[in-house]
Amino acid sequence: MSGPMATSAAKTITDLFYLAFLVWREARGASTKTQTAIAWSVLNRVARPGWWGSDVASVAAKRWQYSSLTDPDDKQLTTWPKLTDASWLACLGVAYDVLHGEAVNLYPGADSYYDDSIPAPKWTKDAKFCGKIDNVLFYDVDHDHEARAIVAAAAVPGSSDEFVDELRAFLAAPKVD
Repeated sequence: MSGPMATSAAKTITDLFYLAFLVWREARGASTKTQTAIAWSVLNRVARPGWWGSDVASVAAKRWQYSSLTDPDDKQLTTWPKLTDASWLACLGVAYDVLHGEAVNLYPGADSYYDDSIPAPKWTKDAKFCGKIDNVLFYDVDHDHEARAIVAAAAVPGSSDEFVDELRAFLAAPKVD
């Protein structure tokens, strides 16, 4: 295989590996729901290319963004999955489902998260809290999801200012599972 078909296949395989590896390193002991939301945080970033990257590989490898992949002090940097590891196979399944749109994005726009076993990072101060699954809190740092929803609602013919204001209030309210 060569040419565009080979490039497409390589991208598909690369995306699957990077996403599964990130989920495995970040959340292999977590619930499938948490793993899925973490995988979606990557794709939410890919949907809004910027300083954090523009595709799965560049987002996953961006320095200091996913500590288990890039923090030189993280002890997981030398930890690799084995093919017989059930948690690796589960993370591959999560990554596949997310990449193929077969898993629900519980927090559209959530591009960042942290585990509540550590103090809240500075970036949470100005970020929009999206929700919590298990012990992981999800945030929308760039506020893209709310902005898109409000603009879309305001563009609907006949939508009132009151409706748009109610939508703003709804989107501002935290959601906790």
